[in-house]
Amino acid sequence: MTDIAPHSPIVCLHSSGASGRQWRRLIADATAQGLSGPWHAPDFMGHGGRAGWPDGAPGDLRTEAQAVLAALDLPPDQPLHLVGHSYGGATALQMALLLPQRVRSLTLYEPVAFGMLDEGEPALHEARQVAQTVEADLDRGDLDAAARGFVGYWQGRDIWPELDAAQRARLAEPMPTIRRHFEGLYAARWRDDELARLQMPVQLICGGATRDSARAVAQTLARRLPRAQLAWLDDGAHLAPLSEPERVNPLILAHLRAVQAMSSDH
Repeated sequence: MTDIAPHSPIVCLHSSGASGRQWRRLIADATAQGLSGPWHAPDFMGHGGRAGWPDGAPGDLRTEAQAVLAALDLPPDQPLHLVGHSYGGATALQMALLLPQRVRSLTLYEPVAFGMLDEGEPALHEARQVAQTVEADLDRGDLDAAARGFVGYWQGRDIWPELDAAQRARLAEPMPTIRRHFEGLYAARWRDDELARLQMPVQLICGGATRDSARAVAQTLARRLPRAQLAWLDDGAHLAPLSEPERVNPLILAHLRAVQAMSSDH
């Protein structure tokens, strides 16, 4: 089996609270199938041991996207394929808006760009309630409570009692940075003329059992992106790329393989 455009790196962007290690199984699966990359799975600011959000930097996706590009340190004209989950998916979209000629494809599992939802939409209110609860907990200095509410929302239930101390600490540590994530996601109010610049193939993937906020964003993007298709993962939850990679990864790799088949950049 031939490689995916060996001169076009595949950059995988993780979800809030995770790290680039999230994509180890995907990269292993791809390598086993001969889809060799090269692959990159950078950590976001405040994750995986990286320093937190810079003082004075705006809480927006552009700040994160530019930090990712700087960390990758690739040639300025290097084509890219982007894969992203949740916040990582929204950041991938921002990167594509910054570099529309370089990004050759997007493969996104529930990119939660909440700013794309209309004011008054119940799904937007749901997401804002979560963010407001997290912010209130952080303002009190209670990182554990912030993490418990954040993780419980995306899990669909309170899993905090099932976690050991090390797991709780790992989830609590990035919560101040995740506050900035929410700011960036709400600020992602991309206009149709901006989205029209994204002429690369876009594979959106959404879980059938996800939260209403994530589902609404995926459906909105599917309507507004010029070359988007939306695939559904039966009974899949928002965290399926982490909890069920054996189901999600084939969908991601199928899109990358299809892009490779039509690509002329290798």
